[in-house]
Amino acid sequence: MFTRVAAEYDLATRAMSLGRDRRWKQRLVARLPELRAPRCVDLACGTGDVALALSRKYPDGEIIGVDLTPPMLELARARIRRENIRFLQRDMCRLELPAGWADIVTGSYALRNAPVLETAVAEIRRVLKPGGWVGLLDFNKFAAQPWQVMQLAVLKLWGGGWGLVIHGRPEHAYIAESLRQFPDRRQWQARLERSGFQIVHQESFMLGFLKLVILRKQDLS
Repeated sequence: MFTRVAAEYDLATRAMSLGRDRRWKQRLVARLPELRAPRCVDLACGTGDVALALSRKYPDGEIIGVDLTPPMLELARARIRRENIRFLQRDMCRLELPAGWADIVTGSYALRNAPVLETAVAEIRRVLKPGGWVGLLDFNKFAAQPWQVMQLAVLKLWGGGWGLVIHGRPEHAYIAESLRQFPDRRQWQARLERSGFQIVHQESFMLGFLKLVILRKQDLS
C-alpha cells in the first residue's frame, strides 16, 4: 500500500490531520533533549519529515532514516539533501545497526505498522545507548470499549474517505484495522514500562486520537 500511495502520501497526511501533521512532528522533535551531536534513527521515515527536523535540531548529529518502501526513500532522498542525513531501506525489527549505537530513536506512525510489535520494541532497546531517548507519535487507542468502537468507526470513515478523494481508493481505512490490533493506551504504557522504558512526557492531539510519548531507556538489571 505504501508503494502505491508514496507520491501522494504527504498530501494525504496533511489532509487527514487538517494541516497539523508537520506541527505534531516538529513538536515531537522539540520535546527531545538538547544534545550536542547525537546519533538518531527515525523509524518508518517516509518522505523524511522527522529526519529533517532532527537534522535541524542537531546539526552536528548523525541522522539515519529507515523505511521498507523504496518509493518513499526515493522521495526522501530527492527532497532532502543534508550532509548529516542518510536514508536506508531497513525493517524496523532488524535495523542492522550495532547495539548501543543510537542516542535517540523516533517514529511517527511507525510502531503501529511493525510486523511484530515486541520485536520492534526490543530492537529499539538494543540499538539505544543506556539512558537513550525515544520519541513516538501515533494514533492512541482508547482504553474503554465503547470509545474504541466509536474511534475505530470514525477512523475507518475518515481515512477511507480521504483515501478516495486523494488516491481514488479507500487506502487509509487501514489505519482503523491496524489500530484495532494495537494495544490500547493503558496496555501500551504497561508494555513499554515492562520493556525497560520510562515515560518522561506525554501529550495528546486531535481530541485524544493521537498521542506523543517521550521515553528514556532504563537499566533492567
